[in-house]
Amino acid sequence: MSTSSNTIEQPEQPAHLTQDTLMHNVPSQPATGRHCFVTIGSIANFRPLLDEVVTPDFLACLASHGYSTLTVQCGPELEQFREKVAALATEDIHGIDIRSFDYTPSLIPYMLECRGEAGTRLAGCVISHAGSGTILEVKRVNATLIAVPNPTLMDNHQLELAEELSRQNWAIHGHIGHLTSAVQAASQKISSGKLDSLPPYSAPPFPVPAEQRTTLFDWVALTCYPAEFQRQSSSLSPNTDKSHHAALSFD
Repeated sequence: MSTSSNTIEQPEQPAHLTQDTLMHNVPSQPATGRHCFVTIGSIANFRPLLDEVVTPDFLACLASHGYSTLTVQCGPELEQFREKVAALATEDIHGIDIRSFDYTPSLIPYMLECRGEAGTRLAGCVISHAGSGTILEVKRVNATLIAVPNPTLMDNHQLELAEELSRQNWAIHGHIGHLTSAVQAASQKISSGKLDSLPPYSAPPFPVPAEQRTTLFDWVALTCYPAEFQRQSSSLSPNTDKSHHAALSFD
């Protein structure tokens, strides 16, 4: 099967488009299929994640849970990823429309395709490396997140974040080699949270006002503002529990 039948090029976005414009240009996903978006970020390679999401078992799992589309942000691994997709037999794809691209100015439009909306889209999931910036973006759009730590990064700091996110029910902790279990957990989360029936998306205030910044997610947001993160961390009283954000001062 040729590459073109399984992947499509990302449409080139005009340089003058703002993030808000990009959000409003997201096509409505037919209510008959869910969307899975996979991103490895822009800094490090994450070949094991890219390899697993195009295995026959994983694609079969997506299909069994009502997914029709898989979009993958591959970074520098785009060519190798497309070669792997092209080598799949038709029966191994299980009817999933596989799309891929390398980089984009904003991931928000792709994440919004995974956000359920009553009468418009069924909820899907975002599978991401456990980087704080990407996690922040996913939670802003209220999409179901599977955070998969990249073990090749220094100190494996993404593992700590993924474990804490899972503990606080912000995300599903995904493990390489077991992503089908994570997709099943995502489906349960979608069902229990009635995420297929969310109201239309409205961008939340950002950053969160200081007086409301009380959760792990709020402190993850602060990692985008290193000076402010350091200031607020230093101002905490000795009796304040810093364990929930002490490991978040990384890029």
